[in-house]
Amino acid sequence: MRCQGGPGFYEQWWFCAMHQADESRSTHENREQQQEQPPPSSPPNPTCGLELLPTEILVAILSAARSTADLHALIQASPRFYQVFIPTKKEVLLNIVATDLGAALRDALAVVLIAPPKLDPQKPTYLEECEHVIRRYEALPHSTDHGGLTSATRGLPIDTIVALTHLNRTVQSLIDEFASTRFPELHKIHPAATTSPPTTTERRRLAAALLRHQVLARIEHGRNRPRVEPNQHRAPETAAMHRFLGLFRPWEAEQLTEVHTFLCESADLAFPPPAPGIRGAHRRHQQPWERQRDAALCDLRLMRCALSARHAGVATDDPAPAAGLRMAFVERFPSLRAGPLPDKGYVLCYVAREDWALRDELYRREDALAPLGFGENGDGDDDAAPPFAWVDAHGGLDCQRWGGYLCRDVLREGQEDVTSLQRTWVRTSLDRWRWLGWVFWDRARVELLKARMPVYETGWLRAGPPSDGEILEAYRRARSRPSRRGSTVQGGEAVR
Repeated sequence: MRCQGGPGFYEQWWFCAMHQADESRSTHENREQQQEQPPPSSPPNPTCGLELLPTEILVAILSAARSTADLHALIQASPRFYQVFIPTKKEVLLNIVATDLGAALRDALAVVLIAPPKLDPQKPTYLEECEHVIRRYEALPHSTDHGGLTSATRGLPIDTIVALTHLNRTVQSLIDEFASTRFPELHKIHPAATTSPPTTTERRRLAAALLRHQVLARIEHGRNRPRVEPNQHRAPETAAMHRFLGLFRPWEAEQLTEVHTFLCESADLAFPPPAPGIRGAHRRHQQPWERQRDAALCDLRLMRCALSARHAGVATDDPAPAAGLRMAFVERFPSLRAGPLPDKGYVLCYVAREDWALRDELYRREDALAPLGFGENGDGDDDAAPPFAWVDAHGGLDCQRWGGYLCRDVLREGQEDVTSLQRTWVRTSLDRWRWLGWVFWDRARVELLKARMPVYETGWLRAGPPSDGEILEAYRRARSRPSRRGSTVQGGEAVR
């Protein structure tokens, strides 16, 4: 895990380093240096050998800092480092943020520069405002330089760069939170899968999904709006959401889905109901804790602060969110759970018969596409390429098939549609796979998990489900032996 400085330390340093007048500070330090300067005949006695290095090398050293905490330590270690940092702070800070985020720097720029804190769905111009935000997001350049900086960062004012740095710190903290909730379950499945912390690539995948979720949440406007019944149609918001989600590849939409589940779990942890039974299904107005929860879903900084406060006051025996349960989909983003065709209800249910022909045509077109690759590294460990777990689960096919959207030709002979039990098995297996965060992990970690969870074999998302008899037999075997989380029938492991 990354080492993060405490809140007081962080704010104090930023106040001194970013908001104090540079000229006044430099003048004061120069005056002190002149008063303490030894006679010319005395040999130089530097406090640190690094101070003798050229300015360009010192800038490179500062830019190579792995975090703002490391940067602060360097600046404190030597007045010379501070003198070099002041005129180059924009370049240094951008390099640190870009190193952390990689291609996700584009999404961080969208949060800081494009996505407004609030869009009012009651305004007549709501749809136009949503479309304007989405067009600006789409126009952001994708290309990166060797240092990870997009051309959109050229000429940014220092206030924007400071905002990017604050946002990056928030994102890195939430990535640590995600890993802290998933790694205990991964450890139960295969201890070797958690011997190393999340890699840079894994962190960048999570960062991109978190930042895109914040843009989506602001477009969809989760704050201070009337409660919506599960089956109520919300065409304007759904249209804006579909327009935004259409900018991403299927695996990127899947990463958004899994981050949404994590943030919903975190919001429920940070803003629990004040008393049992307070969740009324038909209340017309939100309670204060619900408004706080919705605000946190739209603002990653609020979410981080709420989780920090919650962790500081939570007893060590507090129950953690249960893995393997039904995904925590709330009414806010129902479309994130869907496959390539629309649902007929609030939960994944049977697809109408008239959709079979459309679905079959969609799958025929997907079958004709070029197979997915694993990126430049050849193993999917590239934050801009499809992750290994996604490519492997689809057997290399560039598609989006799961849950109720199974192709008929994968079903057993004589079977016209999946049964209710098969549908439950597929959904449970998919929920388990999603909750564990497979699409964020590198190949080495995924291979360890696959070794203990044979249900997630290559191509499993396109394969037909086991028969009802096989599923029932697996359930019976699971109940007859001691339960071991991570290897039970919960995720279908006992079937194959």
